[in-house]
Amino acid sequence: MLKSLSKREIICGYGEILKHSLIDNKKFFSFLNKNLKKILSLSSPFIEKAIYESCKIKKKVVEKDEKEIALRKVLNFGHTFAHAYEAGLGYSHKLNHGEAVILGMKTALSFSFKEKMLSKSEYNLIINHIDNSGLPSSIKKYFSISDLNKILSFMIKDKKNNSEKINLVLLKKIGKPIFNKQYSKKKLNLFLKKFLAN
Repeated sequence: MLKSLSKREIICGYGEILKHSLIDNKKFFSFLNKNLKKILSLSSPFIEKAIYESCKIKKKVVEKDEKEIALRKVLNFGHTFAHAYEAGLGYSHKLNHGEAVILGMKTALSFSFKEKMLSKSEYNLIINHIDNSGLPSSIKKYFSISDLNKILSFMIKDKKNNSEKINLVLLKKIGKPIFNKQYSKKKLNLFLKKFLAN
């Protein structure tokens, strides 16, 4: 079944696998980092292990918090930015959900680093994994600074927000996410302006 998918769809699925490793398990991230090419080319037993470990993490989180009262929010890592990117492009084929999640995680990682939550070494480790792997890695390919207000307005409308502030899931270190952090539109505007300019 996996072999019937295009490379683009395999990368989309990999985005969610990568997310699960980042929010829960550094050892699993190390496995992905070491075996990425084999996983993306669907080589056994690497692809099976990647899928199994990813499902195990999601199962564990959902069982602990079935109704998304607290912990389950960590599954939204990268998704607040990702949903805004998808909506900003009108949910077109320009950007699939998994590609948007990878770009959203990259944005959330950059914000985590800027807010002095994530160390430089872990930030570089994850960013290099994304940048050197053929995964979507450039937000500037899809957006420019003139799209900022549109992106921010979609972020404020995101289902996870219940005020004028924007809820984000961020990363303290690999396997240690932080949720329920809220930021003003102004702060995110300044961050995204620099992020899109780099």
